[in-house]
Amino acid sequence: MERKSKSLPPDVAAAFPTALESGLDRDRAEEIASIFHLLGEPNRLSILAACMTGPRSVNDLAALTDMSPSLTSHHLRLLKAARLVRAKRRGKFVHYSVHDHHVTSILLDMMEHVEEPEHDHGPVAPEEEA
Repeated sequence: MERKSKSLPPDVAAAFPTALESGLDRDRAEEIASIFHLLGEPNRLSILAACMTGPRSVNDLAALTDMSPSLTSHHLRLLKAARLVRAKRRGKFVHYSVHDHHVTSILLDMMEHVEEPEHDHGPVAPEEEA
């Protein structure tokens, strides 16, 4: 199925012409799906949101998210393995922050999206789907 680039804002289509034309290969699609699967867990999203404001220790994150330090550490290991957070030792403690601006952008865009007022335009007709 051919992607209709005209449905994308011109700046997006211009920024990623090769990626839009070639689509996703199976390996990359699976990697992205795995990341979105990780982000599908509310506690992990809360941890990432807390890390967006600056480096945080496990104990700080546990207190902010109302989880035990061991459960927080478990989630952080998964997020770190997926390159969503990075760790830096400061003395006796490890502090976690969002890995890079891509992660921050995704989270901020989704936060903005859920704050938008709902517009009920009814079901999308098949020819309108991108």
